[in-house]
Amino acid sequence: MKNLTTTTTIIIIILFISCKKENSILSEKFQPINYTIKNNYIDSVGKKIIPNSDYKYWQYASYIQHYGGESKHIILIEGGDLTLKNKIEKVFNPSQNRGFFTGGHPSYRCNYAITIDNDNIVRFIETEEEFKSFLGNIDNIEEALLLAKTYGYNLDDDIKGSEYRKIKNGFELHLMKFHQYPTSKESVEITILKDGSIKTKSLGIYCKGYDCD
Repeated sequence: MKNLTTTTTIIIIILFISCKKENSILSEKFQPINYTIKNNYIDSVGKKIIPNSDYKYWQYASYIQHYGGESKHIILIEGGDLTLKNKIEKVFNPSQNRGFFTGGHPSYRCNYAITIDNDNIVRFIETEEEFKSFLGNIDNIEEALLLAKTYGYNLDDDIKGSEYRKIKNGFELHLMKFHQYPTSKESVEITILKDGSIKTKSLGIYCKGYDCD
């Protein structure tokens, strides 16, 4: 009887510690996201990408075409056998390739990725859907920001659209959803799990009118 009581006590203590540890993970306070929209944060956070597959070679890059015609490609991060990029004969061209995270006015910019698999097949990642597969599991807050961007949720300079916390098996973020008509910014709570699943909840409009442009 005494041994049974001791065993029961130990089990209760273990369950208590386990629940306390889990709750501490779930109750972590929101903290500011340490990236800024003054620069293109999509390029900055992209430098933390960990692709889903073990490619022979891969790169995440940006394309910028300035008003007047000058253009440039910038490899933001790459991995694998770097000598294999010499096998990439095709050059990203916005008239032929789509790219994702497009923007800029009057200039034009976008991002894209290139992979070389184990069969030496070169593939351009040109759409946001393809990019989601390229990301695969969400390994860090930077990848969470990139995934949220594919759904139209962006970082803002207001804390209502620029904070996050770690939760069990993922992240919770407060980001911004921009509405053009009427012009406004909406704060959205986004839950992103490691497997890339996403759930959202509106926290309300926090900016209206011309000040939101």
